[in-house]
Amino acid sequence: MANSASGESVIERVVKIMDAFSKGQPWLPLKELVRITGMSSSTVHRLAMDLAANGLLERNAAGEFGVGMKMWELASRSNPLEEFRRRGLPFLEGVHAAVREHVALSIPDVETNSVLYLERLDRHGSVMNLAEVAGRLDIHTTSSGMAMMAHMPGWIQDRFLAGKLQKTTPATETDPARVRANLALIRERGYARLVGVLVEENTAYSVPVFGQGQAVIGAISVVVPSVDEDAGLILPVLVAAGRGLSRTMGAERRPYGSRPWLTHGNTDQ
Repeated sequence: MANSASGESVIERVVKIMDAFSKGQPWLPLKELVRITGMSSSTVHRLAMDLAANGLLERNAAGEFGVGMKMWELASRSNPLEEFRRRGLPFLEGVHAAVREHVALSIPDVETNSVLYLERLDRHGSVMNLAEVAGRLDIHTTSSGMAMMAHMPGWIQDRFLAGKLQKTTPATETDPARVRANLALIRERGYARLVGVLVEENTAYSVPVFGQGQAVIGAISVVVPSVDEDAGLILPVLVAAGRGLSRTMGAERRPYGSRPWLTHGNTDQ
């Protein structure tokens, strides 16, 4: 691909344009696209019009640009993440019906040390939940991230712990040695429980989802108000969902801890 004066390829410039849109800004005028991308008006206009002509962007009556139907069609038709989301949805619905709280399905991105959320079922009027579909949160701040990282190979854990871990609340653990100990505990018992790490009033539970070769490929999580926490209700249905989805995704066995998974206490982070 031809490079611009800045050295960016056409693909890199297109990605900048597509990345400008968000849930809070689904429609953007040309001027705003120029500001967000930092590219020239002529470049943004040319690329945006080409993308619109091919259905990857569309324009509304005000002349603003938005993500086009073709983009959704391509992603839904051929993306393996969509297949994982589709297979996971019945299990999420079962957990949601039982616990009547926020439930989410996520996958790990070890290159950016983040969790990407594929699906979320909400309880109207319940606690704040920062997980958004197609949104990301740091691995160490989420129960799903910790549940997945606990089952990653040692070299991935080492690389993760070598990075800087930011605090989101006073309860966020950022000391690498303590995080490593928490990962070992999570792996032993088969689930993660974080209290007040993203939102101080919340408690979050997660179990990993495994695929072929017993590789961890995702996690199912539940977020509840800490004052209403009921491990005896949450863990049985959450573990059953994790096991069921793992079998659906080709896992050969059910590695959910070497000790009773209802055990939890003040050391769980």
